[in-house]
Amino acid sequence: MGLTAGLRAFGIAALAAVSTLVVASPSIAAASSSTSSLTVAMRVVTIAEAQRGKPYVFGAAGPTAFDCSGLVRYAYLRAGVNAMLGGGHSGYAMLVWGRAHHLVSGSNPQVGDVVIYGNGAHAAIYIGDGRVISALNPSQGIRITGLHALHDSVTGFIHTHLSGTGLSSTPSPVRTATSLKIVRPTAAKAKVRAKAAKPAAAKAATTVVARSYLNLRSAPSLSGRVLATVRPGDRLRVTGATTTSGRRWDHVAYGNRSFWVLASLVRAA
Repeated sequence: MGLTAGLRAFGIAALAAVSTLVVASPSIAAASSSTSSLTVAMRVVTIAEAQRGKPYVFGAAGPTAFDCSGLVRYAYLRAGVNAMLGGGHSGYAMLVWGRAHHLVSGSNPQVGDVVIYGNGAHAAIYIGDGRVISALNPSQGIRITGLHALHDSVTGFIHTHLSGTGLSSTPSPVRTATSLKIVRPTAAKAKVRAKAAKPAAAKAATTVVARSYLNLRSAPSLSGRVLATVRPGDRLRVTGATTTSGRRWDHVAYGNRSFWVLASLVRAA
């Protein structure tokens, strides 16, 4: 399961005192009158909300009962976007996966993102307006609560980039490189950046493949702005490389744009 029974038991006990106030406002999914315009994020929420009132059973992943991570997995699987969330069946495993792929932050949750509590003791789905849905514990089952209504604090949000992705086409993790709006730096700043992040010339262009969902960054650093994300299996053309802070970064061309990616997250085509 990825998480020990002891840790899960601790998570259940910590969540037992969740606020009994159930938010009565209409769901995000119900607010949409057109299925064709429904986003993938809303579809995940719709599926999760359809499970409200069902019981919590440790290790269960539906369709009649769920534990916290089981509900998250079920909603993603039924929505057809299970590949957007790795890590296995536990909140802790999802958290580790999210951090490894630089998808976790402590702010700005979006509809459909996964909320991790207590360093992996609990997992929920963010449904907007400061609310989450989750399988709480054996006495409360699946309910909608406030984001901060649980005793365990929020560890972070796994940003799976579902919001804004329509159901009428194949789900896309985020913006594609061909639709980017790039803010160009001033001439002085551009000169400094070019000097600091100039890639080493490649002997010959090499094609690599993304091992997983891969962030394309503006600079060879984890603090570099994420300009786009590509899917597992997407091909990129390496035009150079550099090493910063002990990490190798590849300078790649994708969609007629240039980006930086962690070399450890790609493989030779």
